[in-house]
Amino acid sequence: MKIEIKSILEVLVYFVAAASIAVIITTNVSIIFLHPFAVDGISWGEIMSDYRRLLIYLQSPIANQLTVRYLPISSNASEHFSMVRCFLIINEGVCLTSWGIVISKIKHEKKRSQLIMLVSLIDYLCLGLLIISGLTAIDFERTFILFHYLLFSDNKWIFNSQTDPIIMGMPPTFFLKLFGIWLIITIAILGYLRFYNRQKLFSGKFRS
Repeated sequence: MKIEIKSILEVLVYFVAAASIAVIITTNVSIIFLHPFAVDGISWGEIMSDYRRLLIYLQSPIANQLTVRYLPISSNASEHFSMVRCFLIINEGVCLTSWGIVISKIKHEKKRSQLIMLVSLIDYLCLGLLIISGLTAIDFERTFILFHYLLFSDNKWIFNSQTDPIIMGMPPTFFLKLFGIWLIITIAILGYLRFYNRQKLFSGKFRS
């Protein structure tokens, strides 16, 4: 029973570590998937420049104010991005902490039964992620809206394209692609951790 609880907790830490670093990677590659849109008097290069400034603001603990040079942005949008920034900064802290735990855990020699359980639990976790993600993708737009209602206490996440044209570059398909990238990265990292523990099992690197 003790081994089962320890294994479940360790796999949960694996998931948090994988999911949190996947959020960081996905956030930074999101610029590749920004949907092209036009704003009078502003070039696409200038739009991309402002989006890069937004990414820096969202992830930097020392950038306290969002400053864009070309795109107009409302006070509601600024407040929403400030809230998103809080979540992303917290995620960065969670990422550092969880990976510190993961690195310390994988160095410890484990019993054979615990390695077998870790591999099995990772399999179940990945299967569960795929099932939940598949159900989410069926009606992603509805899930996306529900997610925002649960996460944010106001409606400032609902942008007006006239005052905040950046939203035109972020249709539902944009977030669906980012969700897919997050899922792939998360499962890939979990797959590596599974492979690592499986190798230790087959190479006999465990306590009897």
